[in-house]
Amino acid sequence: MKSMNRNRWLIVVASVIIVGLSLETFSTAKYRKKKQHADKNAVLWRDPGNIRNRDLYYGPGSKDRAPVPPFRFIKEVKEGGMPKFEVEDARGTKWRVKLGPEAQAETAATRLVWAAGYNAEESYYLDRARIDGMKKLSRGQKYVQGDSVLGARFEPRRKDIERGKNWDWNNNPFKNTRELNGLKTMMVMLNNWDTFKKNNRVLRNKESGESIYTVTDLGATFGQAGGIGGRRSKSDVRDFERDRYVRKVDKKGNVKFDYNLKPKGLGLLSVVYPPYYFRQRKATNDMQKIPAEHAAWIGGVLSQLSDNQLRDSFRAAGYDRATTERYVRAMRGRINELNRLDQPQVATRARRVR
Repeated sequence: MKSMNRNRWLIVVASVIIVGLSLETFSTAKYRKKKQHADKNAVLWRDPGNIRNRDLYYGPGSKDRAPVPPFRFIKEVKEGGMPKFEVEDARGTKWRVKLGPEAQAETAATRLVWAAGYNAEESYYLDRARIDGMKKLSRGQKYVQGDSVLGARFEPRRKDIERGKNWDWNNNPFKNTRELNGLKTMMVMLNNWDTFKKNNRVLRNKESGESIYTVTDLGATFGQAGGIGGRRSKSDVRDFERDRYVRKVDKKGNVKFDYNLKPKGLGLLSVVYPPYYFRQRKATNDMQKIPAEHAAWIGGVLSQLSDNQLRDSFRAAGYDRATTERYVRAMRGRINELNRLDQPQVATRARRVR
């Protein structure tokens, strides 16, 4: 009887998987037929020039554009997974404040992405900030002490920037380009396990008319990347240090990253809800099949950063000295892995991979 019940359960699960795969195949085929609308004003990457001159303490922002107290509470923001709310500063600028483990990680990540020539939103980290009229939050209340919040990331809402549509990793004006593959390589380098369409947005500059393709949420970084049921973390230097990066280069010359967001263990039960399972699988596949020469290219760009610049990006995020040094060593090691992809002996080994 137990054997019969188990077999019935396996048949049900197998049926769900088959139906899900069929739906995904149909959806993908239909999706690929959609024309990618050309946008002559689309921008993904700009040559950063001599990046040794870039200030990674402020990154895409500056000291003059940083938030200025006093801050006035406006409203709680309930979208997304992290506690957030909006404030207005002394200059009348509106800011979105994020609390929790993503605050530090996102602040550091924006600086590294920006340093390589990609757009990143301004991000400022405050260990403590007093908020006038602070209200009780429905989540994240543990980061609130009276009228102050602890460990807060401030992101501005500038009047000259319009927040446009979301964009997909496989449906955009830059598909298969070196620049897009370089950005994917960076997402894996940062161990970003939240690389979904909802976190990519086209920011329109009202003055220049440019459509700037941006990863607008970089909080799920600097820990361990994994799927539900496996281990994944944010802003955890121990996990980040021990996680692998480049596994190998296959016989087609594509880099195989140690990056897998597919459900594991008990997380495989998510197969009973195909949309979630296939979303995780798509997120994994989106970050693969990167030509080694494209990964080596972005590694060459990042290799120009000094250790002091790397330190600045983590210092700006409020990490202590010891943690900062560990992150700098880990980042330098990952950059070196990418640089080795450009060496002739690596290409020779790639042809031998079976």
